[in-house]
Amino acid sequence: MSGVFDLSREAPPPDLSADIVIVGSGSAGATAAWDLARAGRSVIVLEEGGDFTGTKLTQRDGRMYDQLYMERGGRATTDLGVTVLQGRVLGGGGIINAADVVPIHDSVLHHWVKRWGLTDFTPEALEPYKRRALEELSANTPGEETMNRNNQLLREGAGKLGWRGEVMMHNRVGCGGLGACLIGCPLDAKRSPRFVAIPRAIEAGARFFVRTRAVRIEGASSEVKTVRARSLDERGYHERGELAFRAKVVILAANAIASAQLLIQSGLGNEHVGRHVSLQPQLPVTAWFPGEDVRFFRGIPQSYAVTEFEELSDPDHGFWGFRVESIGGTPGIVSTLLSVQGSAGKEQMTRYPRMAAALCLLPDEPVGTVTVERSGRLRIHYALTEELKTRFRRAARAAARMFLAAGAKEVTVPSAPPVVVRTEADLPLLDALSLAPVTVPLLSAHQQGGVRFAPSARDGAADPDGQVYGTRGVFVFDSAGYPSSSSSHTMTPIMTTAHYLAARLLARAG
Repeated sequence: MSGVFDLSREAPPPDLSADIVIVGSGSAGATAAWDLARAGRSVIVLEEGGDFTGTKLTQRDGRMYDQLYMERGGRATTDLGVTVLQGRVLGGGGIINAADVVPIHDSVLHHWVKRWGLTDFTPEALEPYKRRALEELSANTPGEETMNRNNQLLREGAGKLGWRGEVMMHNRVGCGGLGACLIGCPLDAKRSPRFVAIPRAIEAGARFFVRTRAVRIEGASSEVKTVRARSLDERGYHERGELAFRAKVVILAANAIASAQLLIQSGLGNEHVGRHVSLQPQLPVTAWFPGEDVRFFRGIPQSYAVTEFEELSDPDHGFWGFRVESIGGTPGIVSTLLSVQGSAGKEQMTRYPRMAAALCLLPDEPVGTVTVERSGRLRIHYALTEELKTRFRRAARAAARMFLAAGAKEVTVPSAPPVVVRTEADLPLLDALSLAPVTVPLLSAHQQGGVRFAPSARDGAADPDGQVYGTRGVFVFDSAGYPSSSSSHTMTPIMTTAHYLAARLLARAG
């Protein structure tokens, strides 16, 4: 694509300066690039990953996790208790997510205003930007004909128990039901920023550099900043040449973890940088329907969510409680989430076509931290609170009850040792889940915090415009700024706030 420079294949152009350099090309970076470029600013976007669309997305687990995810999908907390899934590809998480469109609820914004002093983040202020995000995503509700059996089973179970749920909006147009959403859609059916914001930003003059790893920001108090970067080889394994990009404004949009990491590596910000991180962990629960051809690996992986236990107006946390969503996956990722390996794991995988699965998704306290060792190694520190463990056990119980109500013969929480529920009389077994590190395969796909927005440096790392305290013109535009969980899925909230922050930056600059 014209406007995209792959530094693993070509030499960089001579001019590496712009009004604005953005680090990260996902929902925040691409959205901001489009808004700022069409306002007449010269924009450069740096992306560590490559550009993968169409047939480059091979539907093969090994190759795709290797190329589309940070650390090949193996990024994890220091105790290995939570796998931290973060995109590394042009277009960011929108390439590898389940295409769920869930905006920030007004009550969450009210919570941010009341609890965190973000008085400009009102529902009224963000409403036009939310509408824009939904329009750009072509947000729509999946039709009944696209709901696979896995999602139907969860809905049936919830219905028999009288529990509330919803068919979630998504951003697919022309979905072929391949089921490989988490390793990229070869039909390019996701109307993500990769196919909306990025092409339009390029039309407006923005330049995107892929296989380009930003490693340090220099001169953060000067009028002109320098972003030191390194080009990578074709597979993104090895650093090669060094580059210097210069701009008056630097915007971090590299995901909550990586944005905090870059600030720490650069020695920028105050004591709040790298703190107050939320991982919003998810616990998988599987069920076996021996007489059913479930085939959860076909169709839309996530289209139904049970919202009975979701709390959108918790006075202390805003978005709280939990929700249970159907999920599907390709063989590689599913096999890694089983509770047994070796020959026993192989036997379990013979159940693959008759397996159903759900994720228990829990908003959490922002108790995590990000640090960087002298060697440059990233460390993510996170421990489940006792309150979070209690909610996980409740959520696992709810998922098990729904699958049993839908006719499952076995429901398994893939813990060590595995907990198998065959009747409601077995449900108390779930109350004994220890949830100690590495005993359950917890996943994080919606990291938030690390550079918290706050009206003063006493309470956070960046001001309500996203400018990092102690800098001149270094901003954070992604979910790193969120003081609490914004929603059950973060693509739409991130696009919404990126539009909003870009408008504030343009107004601020005049």
